[in-house]
Amino acid sequence: MTDFPTILYRVPGPHKKPRGKSYAFKGAADKNAFDALIAKGWSASYEEALIASQPLKPKAKEVEKAEEPIDEVSAPTREELEAKAEELNVSYDGRTSDKKLAERIAKALEE
Repeated sequence: MTDFPTILYRVPGPHKKPRGKSYAFKGAADKNAFDALIAKGWSASYEEALIASQPLKPKAKEVEKAEEPIDEVSAPTREELEAKAEELNVSYDGRTSDKKLAERIAKALEE
């Protein structure tokens, strides 16, 4: 439970902290003022404001990205065929058709 009046913080701001950090602060006289400032991005402590001001780390952004579903209906692309051929040591060159390469891969998988 927060006691009122209280102070809320935002980073950065006009007031200096050690190690180059800065912050702003505002007072909240009651619960309504407190809730209104929280809704506008203010934090209940300097530490919370500091965390809220930091950008998302790359790993967190990667987690947010939805993975594309695997398409099991369409025929494999040339890149997929070549990757599988290299994995199975199936010979091919630029003149090998996709159909012929797929047949060689299928034969290699049967063995």
